[in-house]
Amino acid sequence: MSHANEIKCPSCGKWTMWTGRVDDKCIDCGGFLEPERFSRDAEKKIVKGRRIKDNHYFDLRPTDGPVQREVKLFFNSMLWGFYYLEIAFFVFMTALLAVVGIIAA
Repeated sequence: MSHANEIKCPSCGKWTMWTGRVDDKCIDCGGFLEPERFSRDAEKKIVKGRRIKDNHYFDLRPTDGPVQREVKLFFNSMLWGFYYLEIAFFVFMTALLAVVGIIAA
């Protein structure tokens, strides 16, 4: 939304300008105009960050040294490579069996 509307602040009850953004705050009290929407948006960002972190076999911690971090990154990429190689093998075998089945029929 590019234009501003007025909305009643849930915290102080005064009318204030609202542009429709998640992080809009009241001019008078500084409270969020849509606290539920802001909370939901913040929670989604946290869950998304957690999902990205869970995609590793070995978790990277802030306390890890540079060598330990590089070793973990190497093993994470190697294990994901084996995972995708396994999927490619099963797809290849399925396609091979399908071709052999079509030729035999």
